[in-house]
Amino acid sequence: MSILLLIVIYLIFVSLGLPDSILGGTFPAIANNLNISEDLAGYIGLVISGCTIVSSLFSERMIRKFSTKFVVSFSILLTALGLVCFSLVRAKYVWAFFPIAVLLGLGAGAIDSALNNYVALHYKSIHMNWLHCCWGVGASVSPLIIAPFIDPENASSGWNKGILLIGLIQFGIALISFASLPLWGKMEKKKLQEKDQEQSIGKKNKRNLAANPVFYLSMLGFFSYCALETTTGNWAGFFFNLGKGFDTKTSAKLDSMFYIGIAIGRFLSGPLSLKLNEKKMIRIGETILVVGAVLACLPFSDVLSIVGFCLIGLGCAPIYPSIIKSTPYRFSKETSLHVMGLQMAIAYCGNILVSPLYGFLAKKYQAFFCLPYVVLAFALIMILSHEIINIKLEKRDKMLSEAEKELSV
Repeated sequence: MSILLLIVIYLIFVSLGLPDSILGGTFPAIANNLNISEDLAGYIGLVISGCTIVSSLFSERMIRKFSTKFVVSFSILLTALGLVCFSLVRAKYVWAFFPIAVLLGLGAGAIDSALNNYVALHYKSIHMNWLHCCWGVGASVSPLIIAPFIDPENASSGWNKGILLIGLIQFGIALISFASLPLWGKMEKKKLQEKDQEQSIGKKNKRNLAANPVFYLSMLGFFSYCALETTTGNWAGFFFNLGKGFDTKTSAKLDSMFYIGIAIGRFLSGPLSLKLNEKKMIRIGETILVVGAVLACLPFSDVLSIVGFCLIGLGCAPIYPSIIKSTPYRFSKETSLHVMGLQMAIAYCGNILVSPLYGFLAKKYQAFFCLPYVVLAFALIMILSHEIINIKLEKRDKMLSEAEKELSV
């Protein structure tokens, strides 16, 4: 039963990734087809991220009231409905992108918070990496599904057919998720037995968060990571199309290279996480990410730019799941669900502020080629915050170890 449930969770992570690369990979073709501004992608992403923040902040309350299984299943259904509606938008109804973005954002935030906390508490690090590898599979497959429908020579290209197909796939995964509800029973019952004890301890730990510098540094690191990942995903297609001169069909395919890098990296990170702790996994990812950003910054070779974006994705691969997995260690098991929701909300604040701002400035100054420099800047902020966290946690662990020795004497 637990193996079947794990397979379903893997599939749900694929569904989480499917909508995430649509804006970056497909919007150059959508903008061309509907005769709208390219920076509209940033504003649609803004609405998605804003609704994801709302969903993340309320996720703890929803999960405690309805359970993880129902929150996740209904959220997948919301994103499926959003994708199908997205595919039906025509030039007269461009405004419809924004209410559709509400559906996508509310669905994504709830899935992200609920499943990440569930997996962090109940499964080993190898599964956290492989599950997020499945997210990378979903995100990298989307542009590849849509690309064959796009005709770069024809403004009325069939991008909508590709998105409709993804929406139907999402509906299929939603049905599988609902069919799997009985599989969650045993794990959910065990959780309910521990709920009262966890809530009493968790309330005390929540009050201590405000005085904990590790909390604010974690939020800053997560903000920076998600800002660079989302900005890269949303604008990589434009980087290759308007910054490097590739056609829209090729740009959609090249956009998927970033997500392919993430998917491959997370698959490889799974067995590696059995030998290395989360701190080392994050450092490896950060190093690869910085190398990729530097390569992508070099102006004299398109090949190096493509390789650079693959490495950026490869570097991103272990960072997100390792941060998620380390949340119970950093803040306690009882507080992890609360912190997870806050982390998701803060992360999407990064999306709201950075991705649309980059789109606005890149459009205004014709500077879509600057994307790797933005990635590099946020990578350095993230590295600094994580290294300070490591120093503070080492001091905390040392103090706890000394206190335990004194008590045992």
